[in-house]
Amino acid sequence: MDTGSQHNVEKRAIGRRKEDLETWDQNLRYQQLFVLGQTITSEMNMDALFQLIMSQTNQIMNTERSTIFLADEEKEELWSLVATGMEKNEIRIHHDSGVAGWVYQHRKPLTINDPYNDKRFNLGVDKQSGFVTRNLLCVPVVNRNGRCIGVLQALNSQLGSFSNYDTRFLESIADYVAIAVENARLYEEIKAYSEKLKASIIQNENLEKAKARLTKFVPTSVAKLVDQNPDQLDGDKIPMDVSVLFLDIQGFSSITEGYDQRQVNDMVESHFSQYLNCINQHGGELNETTGDGLMVIFKSDMVRDHAREAVSAGLEIIAENARLNREITYPWGDVHLHMGINSGRAHVGATHMKSVTGDRWTYTASGMVTVLAARIGALSKKTKLYIGPETMHQVTHDFKWVSIGTYSLKNVSGQTEVFQVKRGSDY
Repeated sequence: MDTGSQHNVEKRAIGRRKEDLETWDQNLRYQQLFVLGQTITSEMNMDALFQLIMSQTNQIMNTERSTIFLADEEKEELWSLVATGMEKNEIRIHHDSGVAGWVYQHRKPLTINDPYNDKRFNLGVDKQSGFVTRNLLCVPVVNRNGRCIGVLQALNSQLGSFSNYDTRFLESIADYVAIAVENARLYEEIKAYSEKLKASIIQNENLEKAKARLTKFVPTSVAKLVDQNPDQLDGDKIPMDVSVLFLDIQGFSSITEGYDQRQVNDMVESHFSQYLNCINQHGGELNETTGDGLMVIFKSDMVRDHAREAVSAGLEIIAENARLNREITYPWGDVHLHMGINSGRAHVGATHMKSVTGDRWTYTASGMVTVLAARIGALSKKTKLYIGPETMHQVTHDFKWVSIGTYSLKNVSGQTEVFQVKRGSDY
């Protein structure tokens, strides 16, 4: 065999080996695509699903990194769900920004083998991540309704430049991704609906039980008892240590008589809404409301704890009152409060009152501790916080206070020493 013939034989052999390698690579990729297709039928968790898909994409495409951008149509953004090789930090771009935005808008695959010299490539992503993109292939992700829901990118081919052959395979992966996204979203919607339905069923059951027992407005504490166990609502009151806060608007009768009722109602709503926030933050339970007043019960296992919470709530109410007086003006001037707190033993629980018009429940603390709190509050003026001797004894090291003297209080035997709790600005 002459030299020329031998060269041709070797050339044909090399060509066959190259064809054999390409066939082997195709078969391997098809096997990996089959595995990828199986994974999406068994994984419904979005994060886990796409970590798996991105990992498989890198194997199939022989790339360093893969990224999927999903469309947020409401915000007109594309956001990255997973970027392999990076931490799971969410990246958001405008839906027409960069290569991903171009592919999303045009719904066409795009191959760039020199991205840093292509104006469509967004250099900011590489700067943010520290990654260097040498080449990339990006294809649209289109659902079964023909709507583009995102794009899929493969970055830095380890075999050189991306080819048309690579584009076809990445488009096949994108078809699986579209199915996976739709399935995961549907699963999350069904899951959320199921949880909402479950919560609604439970709530409706409790409401039906409550409706059978209550016909008018009841305090929050009674509603809680109903939710926890409606069958135990008729239980006896329980003796326990509590702190009781009485609060009402100074001169309210004169304000009501002399000014427009809509302004008066606006004042009550504006002030009491903020006061209730202070009460709730310190665990107070609203017992009764009148046109201008509140009675609040503070409970805990330790006397000192509920006394401290009651006084803290009172001081926060004073601060809110001052703020509201600065921000909102009324024709009658600043809004001032009567405020009194007393601590001690009381019988606490639901009280059932029956009448021809129906039943009414209230939640109250009965006993001298409540009477004293009301009497002490009546002494207060100009939004000063007055407390009884037992409350002072419990919080003596927690707050600054001063004795304002001893008083003979209505329906209370003997003399009662009353104290004012001072705020920092009062010294």
